[in-house]
Amino acid sequence: MNRTLRRVGIASLFMVACNGGETATMSGSATDTATGTATDMSSSGTSGGSETMGATSNSGSASDSQGTTSTSGTTSTSGGTTTSGTTTTPETTSTSGVMTTSTTTDGTTDGTTTDNTTGEVCVDGDGDGYGEGCDLGPDCDDADFNNHTDMGCANCSDSDNDNVWVGCDQYGEGKPGPDCDDNNANVGVSDGVELCNGLSENCAGEIDPLPADQMCPSKGAPKNVDSWVCDPPMPGEDGCKIATCDVDYFDANTDVLDGCECFGTNHQTQAAAACGDGPIGDLGSVSEGDVLNKLPTGTIPPLDNGIGGGAEDWYVVQFPLQGTRPNTGRIRVEFQLNEGGDYRFEVFRNCNGLAWASSLATQFGPGAPPALEWEFFDSHAAPVTSNTVLWPDKVYIRVFRVQNPNTCNQYQLKVERVPN
Repeated sequence: MNRTLRRVGIASLFMVACNGGETATMSGSATDTATGTATDMSSSGTSGGSETMGATSNSGSASDSQGTTSTSGTTSTSGGTTTSGTTTTPETTSTSGVMTTSTTTDGTTDGTTTDNTTGEVCVDGDGDGYGEGCDLGPDCDDADFNNHTDMGCANCSDSDNDNVWVGCDQYGEGKPGPDCDDNNANVGVSDGVELCNGLSENCAGEIDPLPADQMCPSKGAPKNVDSWVCDPPMPGEDGCKIATCDVDYFDANTDVLDGCECFGTNHQTQAAAACGDGPIGDLGSVSEGDVLNKLPTGTIPPLDNGIGGGAEDWYVVQFPLQGTRPNTGRIRVEFQLNEGGDYRFEVFRNCNGLAWASSLATQFGPGAPPALEWEFFDSHAAPVTSNTVLWPDKVYIRVFRVQNPNTCNQYQLKVERVPN
């Protein structure tokens, strides 16, 4: 079998003579061709009796590395000294007579790899390491990175359509998981945010398990809300309702989104039904000539539901007896502010009495009682040694709404004692 070996460049061989340390140099040019054994060589030697052999021995081995061939040759002399040299060529040559080539790629992949030991090709279209001829094994669906076993291909699913999967061989961006409850779209790999809606947002399947104040509000940031109650009208609907408001605020329209939107001073007392003596709405003492016209405003969203029912504000005010009747002034109570005409009031002498009792009022205008205004004064001329009607040195005033419920309409009282 003919072999063609192209050698390029100059190879120099150095030999050391055995007789007396003199040196002989042999040089040769690697020419275009050699017929399998040697190249033309020229040699020169010293006069020490050393003889240079006219043959070059080739080790017969070549290695393939990225398109280059390395060929080593050994030159022997009669003096027993050998010198080896290496020649490199730009082509791939095997001493076995087989030409091999290297392959470069353009940076793309076709999903196949080759086992260098067996030469078997691994076809892995989805890049999960499994496929036809692959070391890890076959792939039941070579277009699905998340599955390669028959069980995975059969069971990988998303029943609740929340894009969180169960039953897959592995999970990733394409199919995250596993889903802790694949029949509940409100949960995924872990518990969701618990809402007051009659549904479960947890892997245990519990419905609205947390206190209402932890689940509500479902959206927004309603203002002036003190506490919540969870009462969904039906599963899937928001059940957050305002239970109580911050002090001096009211939820007149029952709209959760705007919270407790009405501002008003709460003048109810713990003993409202008995009109106790220590209410928040204590207006103090009013002497003759005094006017209380900057009293706090109030808002009562619901309609009157009776004494002690809660839809009421209570006030207490004192009118100390000064001078001699009838020269003790004229008491007057009225609304300085009554938006929409929604409010009325009643006056009591004592906690267990009736409104307007003991002649607090003997004449009533149209629509009264209840009243929009009230006056008390002595109508007789002086001197009078005795009075059949007691002076109202202390009275209780109950304010309530009679129309237009659940609005933010306000009221404000005015109390005065006019000299006479």
